[in-house]
Amino acid sequence: MANRGELIEWNDERGFGFIRPDGGNERLFVHISQIGRIATRPQLGDRVSYVIGRGRDGGPAAVSVSIWGANPVKGRALARGTEASPSPAASGYQSRTYFGLILLVLLGIGWLTGSIPMALAAVYLVMSAASAWLYYRDKQSAAAGEWRTSEDMLHGIDLAFGIIGGLVAQQIFRHKTAKRGFAAITYVIAAVHGLWLAGLVSGRISLAELANLIPG
Repeated sequence: MANRGELIEWNDERGFGFIRPDGGNERLFVHISQIGRIATRPQLGDRVSYVIGRGRDGGPAAVSVSIWGANPVKGRALARGTEASPSPAASGYQSRTYFGLILLVLLGIGWLTGSIPMALAAVYLVMSAASAWLYYRDKQSAAAGEWRTSEDMLHGIDLAFGIIGGLVAQQIFRHKTAKRGFAAITYVIAAVHGLWLAGLVSGRISLAELANLIPG
Protein backbone atom coordinates (compact mmCIF):
# COMPACT_ATOMS: atom_id res chain seq x y z
CA MET A 1 0.00 0.00 0.00
CA ALA A 2 1.33 3.43 -0.97
CA ASN A 3 2.20 5.94 1.73
CA ARG A 4 1.43 9.64 1.48
CA GLY A 5 3.36 12.71 2.49
CA GLU A 6 4.71 16.13 1.55
CA LEU A 7 7.98 17.20 -0.05
CA ILE A 8 9.50 19.47 2.63
CA GLU A 9 13.05 19.82 1.26
CA TRP A 10 14.37 19.71 -2.31
CA ASN A 11 17.84 20.33 -3.77
CA ASP A 12 17.17 20.69 -7.48
CA GLU A 13 20.88 21.00 -8.30
CA ARG A 14 21.76 17.65 -6.71
CA GLY A 15 18.45 15.95 -7.40
CA PHE A 16 17.33 14.84 -3.96
CA GLY A 17 15.20 15.92 -1.04
CA PHE A 18 13.12 14.77 1.91
CA ILE A 19 9.50 13.78 2.40
CA ARG A 20 7.55 14.20 5.64
CA PRO A 21 5.06 11.33 5.93
CA ASP A 22 1.48 12.25 6.84
CA GLY A 23 1.03 11.95 10.57
CA GLY A 24 4.76 11.77 11.28
CA ASN A 25 7.67 14.11 12.02
CA GLU A 26 10.53 12.10 10.53
CA ARG A 27 12.18 12.91 7.21
CA LEU A 28 12.38 10.31 4.45
CA PHE A 29 15.08 10.62 1.79
CA VAL A 30 14.00 10.70 -1.88
CA HIS A 31 16.18 10.76 -5.01
CA ILE A 32 15.10 12.20 -8.37
CA SER A 33 15.59 8.78 -9.98
CA GLN A 34 12.72 7.44 -7.86
CA ILE A 35 10.23 10.12 -8.96
CA GLY A 36 8.06 9.31 -11.96
CA ARG A 37 8.93 11.43 -14.99
CA ILE A 38 6.92 14.65 -15.08
CA ALA A 39 6.88 17.80 -17.19
CA THR A 40 7.74 20.06 -14.24
CA ARG A 41 10.41 19.85 -11.56
CA PRO A 42 9.59 18.75 -8.00
CA GLN A 43 8.66 21.67 -5.75
CA LEU A 44 8.43 22.26 -2.02
CA GLY A 45 4.96 21.47 -0.79
CA ASP A 46 4.26 18.84 -3.45
CA ARG A 47 1.95 16.11 -2.22
CA VAL A 48 3.37 12.68 -2.99
CA SER A 49 2.62 9.00 -2.71
CA TYR A 50 5.46 6.54 -2.29
CA VAL A 51 6.66 3.16 -1.12
CA ILE A 52 9.26 2.76 1.59
CA GLY A 53 12.38 1.07 0.32
CA ARG A 54 16.15 1.22 0.85
CA GLY A 55 18.49 4.03 -0.13
CA ARG A 56 22.08 3.73 -1.32
CA ASP A 57 23.31 3.83 2.27
CA GLY A 58 20.98 1.02 3.28
CA GLY A 59 18.68 3.31 5.24
CA PRO A 60 14.96 3.83 4.60
CA ALA A 61 14.10 5.92 1.55
CA ALA A 62 11.08 6.72 -0.57
CA VAL A 63 10.86 4.79 -3.85
CA SER A 64 8.30 4.64 -6.66
CA VAL A 65 7.32 8.23 -5.85
CA SER A 66 4.41 9.94 -7.62
CA ILE A 67 3.67 13.66 -7.36
CA TRP A 68 -0.05 14.37 -7.21
CA GLY A 69 -1.39 16.57 -9.97
CA ALA A 70 1.92 16.80 -11.84
CA ASN A 71 1.91 16.32 -15.59
CA PRO A 72 3.58 13.21 -16.94
CA VAL A 73 6.22 14.02 -19.53
CA LYS A 74 3.80 13.44 -22.43
CA GLY A 75 0.92 15.25 -20.77
CA ARG A 76 -0.34 18.64 -22.03
CA ALA A 77 -3.46 19.26 -19.98
CA LEU A 78 -3.50 20.42 -16.37
CA ALA A 79 -0.80 20.83 -13.75
CA ARG A 80 -1.59 21.09 -10.07
CA GLY A 81 -5.24 21.90 -10.75
CA THR A 82 -4.67 24.79 -13.21
CA GLU A 83 -3.75 25.04 -16.84
CA ALA A 84 -0.03 24.55 -17.21
CA SER A 85 2.09 27.51 -18.21
CA PRO A 86 5.72 27.29 -19.29
CA SER A 87 8.25 27.70 -16.51
CA PRO A 88 11.14 30.17 -16.97
CA ALA A 89 13.42 27.21 -17.54
CA ALA A 90 11.11 25.67 -20.14
CA SER A 91 10.71 28.93 -22.04
CA GLY A 92 14.50 29.24 -22.04
CA TYR A 93 14.86 26.02 -24.04
CA GLN A 94 13.78 27.76 -27.24
CA SER A 95 16.12 30.71 -26.73
CA ARG A 96 19.04 28.31 -26.23
CA THR A 97 18.22 26.77 -29.60
CA TYR A 98 18.16 30.19 -31.26
CA PHE A 99 21.43 31.28 -29.66
CA GLY A 100 23.13 28.04 -30.70
CA LEU A 101 21.87 28.30 -34.28
CA ILE A 102 22.90 31.93 -34.58
CA LEU A 103 26.43 31.16 -33.39
CA LEU A 104 26.67 28.16 -35.71
CA VAL A 105 25.45 30.19 -38.69
CA LEU A 106 27.94 32.98 -37.95
CA LEU A 107 30.70 30.41 -37.67
CA GLY A 108 29.71 28.85 -41.00
CA ILE A 109 29.45 32.18 -42.81
CA GLY A 110 32.80 33.27 -41.45
CA TRP A 111 34.46 30.04 -42.59
CA LEU A 112 32.88 30.17 -46.07
CA THR A 113 33.88 33.80 -46.60
CA GLY A 114 37.37 33.32 -45.22
CA SER A 115 36.94 35.78 -42.35
CA ILE A 116 37.17 32.91 -39.88
CA PRO A 117 40.04 30.48 -40.52
CA MET A 118 39.39 26.76 -40.58
CA ALA A 119 41.57 26.30 -37.50
CA LEU A 120 39.33 28.57 -35.41
CA ALA A 121 36.18 26.89 -36.71
CA ALA A 122 37.68 23.51 -35.80
CA VAL A 123 38.46 24.75 -32.28
CA TYR A 124 34.81 25.78 -31.85
CA LEU A 125 33.59 22.38 -33.00
CA VAL A 126 36.04 20.36 -30.87
CA MET A 127 35.43 22.42 -27.72
CA SER A 128 31.66 22.31 -28.31
CA ALA A 129 31.81 18.52 -28.45
CA ALA A 130 33.82 18.49 -25.22
CA SER A 131 31.34 20.85 -23.55
CA ALA A 132 28.36 18.72 -24.60
CA TRP A 133 30.07 15.63 -23.21
CA LEU A 134 30.72 17.33 -19.86
CA TYR A 135 27.06 18.36 -19.56
CA TYR A 136 25.99 14.81 -20.38
CA ARG A 137 28.33 13.31 -17.78
CA ASP A 138 27.23 15.82 -15.15
CA LYS A 139 23.59 15.00 -15.84
CA GLN A 140 24.33 11.29 -15.42
CA SER A 141 26.27 11.96 -12.22
CA ALA A 142 23.40 14.01 -10.80
CA ALA A 143 20.95 11.17 -11.40
CA ALA A 144 23.32 8.65 -9.81
CA GLY A 145 24.28 10.87 -6.86
CA GLU A 146 27.94 10.78 -7.88
CA TRP A 147 30.69 13.42 -7.98
CA ARG A 148 29.60 16.42 -10.04
CA THR A 149 31.37 18.68 -12.53
CA SER A 150 31.64 22.17 -11.05
CA GLU A 151 29.62 25.00 -12.53
CA ASP A 152 32.84 27.00 -12.94
CA MET A 153 34.22 24.19 -15.11
CA LEU A 154 31.08 24.12 -17.27
CA HIS A 155 31.12 27.90 -17.70
CA GLY A 156 34.86 27.80 -18.37
CA ILE A 157 34.65 25.33 -21.24
CA ASP A 158 31.71 27.24 -22.71
CA LEU A 159 33.75 30.42 -22.62
CA ALA A 160 36.73 28.60 -24.14
CA PHE A 161 34.91 28.18 -27.49
CA GLY A 162 32.55 25.41 -26.30
CA ILE A 163 29.44 27.57 -26.01
CA ILE A 164 27.59 26.06 -29.00
CA GLY A 165 27.86 22.57 -27.54
CA GLY A 166 26.94 23.90 -24.10
CA LEU A 167 23.73 25.49 -25.36
CA VAL A 168 22.74 22.37 -27.29
CA ALA A 169 23.52 20.07 -24.35
CA GLN A 170 21.51 22.18 -21.91
CA GLN A 171 18.48 21.82 -24.14
CA ILE A 172 18.83 18.17 -25.10
CA PHE A 173 19.63 16.92 -21.60
CA ARG A 174 17.40 19.47 -19.80
CA HIS A 175 20.37 20.21 -17.57
CA LYS A 176 21.24 23.39 -15.65
CA THR A 177 18.11 25.06 -16.98
CA ALA A 178 16.30 25.53 -13.66
CA LYS A 179 19.02 27.75 -12.16
CA ARG A 180 18.52 31.33 -13.27
CA GLY A 181 21.99 32.41 -12.20
CA PHE A 182 23.64 29.68 -14.25
CA ALA A 183 21.42 30.46 -17.24
CA ALA A 184 22.24 34.18 -17.02
CA ILE A 185 25.98 33.52 -17.19
CA THR A 186 25.44 31.12 -20.10
CA TYR A 187 23.60 33.84 -22.04
CA VAL A 188 26.35 36.36 -21.31
CA ILE A 189 28.95 33.92 -22.65
CA ALA A 190 26.78 33.28 -25.73
CA ALA A 191 26.40 37.03 -26.30
CA VAL A 192 30.16 37.60 -26.03
CA HIS A 193 30.86 34.90 -28.61
CA GLY A 194 28.04 36.20 -30.80
CA LEU A 195 29.54 39.69 -30.85
CA TRP A 196 33.02 38.26 -31.44
CA LEU A 197 31.89 36.10 -34.38
CA ALA A 198 29.75 38.89 -35.83
CA GLY A 199 32.76 41.21 -35.65
CA LEU A 200 34.92 38.71 -37.51
CA VAL A 201 32.28 38.11 -40.19
CA SER A 202 31.65 41.83 -40.72
CA GLY A 203 35.33 42.67 -40.78
CA ARG A 204 35.13 44.94 -37.76
CA ILE A 205 37.48 42.60 -35.93
CA SER A 206 40.63 41.28 -37.57
CA LEU A 207 42.53 38.29 -36.24
CA ALA A 208 45.72 39.69 -37.73
CA GLU A 209 45.27 43.00 -35.89
CA LEU A 210 44.55 41.15 -32.65
CA ALA A 211 47.71 39.09 -33.13
CA ASN A 212 49.74 42.27 -33.45
CA LEU A 213 48.48 43.42 -30.06
CA ILE A 214 49.89 40.34 -28.33
CA PRO A 215 53.35 41.09 -26.84
CA GLY A 216 56.34 39.12 -28.14
